[in-house]
Amino acid sequence: AAFKRAGIVRVDTIEDLFDCAELMAKQLRPGGSRLAILTNGGGPGVMATDTLARYGQEPAPLDHQTLQAFDGFLPTFWSRGNPIDILGDASAERFSRSLEVCFNSKNLDGVLVILAPQALTDPLAVAETLAAALRVRTYPVFACWMGGKSIGKAVDVLNEAGIPTYDTPERAVRAFLYMV
Repeated sequence: AAFKRAGIVRVDTIEDLFDCAELMAKQLRPGGSRLAILTNGGGPGVMATDTLARYGQEPAPLDHQTLQAFDGFLPTFWSRGNPIDILGDASAERFSRSLEVCFNSKNLDGVLVILAPQALTDPLAVAETLAAALRVRTYPVFACWMGGKSIGKAVDVLNEAGIPTYDTPERAVRAFLYMV
């Protein structure tokens, strides 16, 4: 109770301590727990959703205006829900436009951007686009760039831009929930 009154977050593991500290050091505290999960891979999006469920949460529902905005440029067979699966062939431009739709939604408190390695997706270009988009925004956004050493330069770009990065969707979601 004393921790809660003082604004101290209690974590379960050392890993959670560092994950939470990175997010809190680089991003503003969100206004609530309404999280958008933006991904180019359905599997990692489901992993993030499952982690939310383990903590009694779920991804934020997308309102009609947000769905219409996504329908305006995403392929017709996109997921039409949250996680927002923008598909494996997602370009840096598609990531950027999708993030802009999230920024314009009044029903979100944070965005987790997950990039899964795909043959048609350039992790570095997506990271550079994300970093540029956030220079003019104050919005809780954090990233999970999967792919190990092959995405090292992209992760460096994100970190230099003040965007917290995580190796797995689960770690990213837990850090967000601690921050909430």
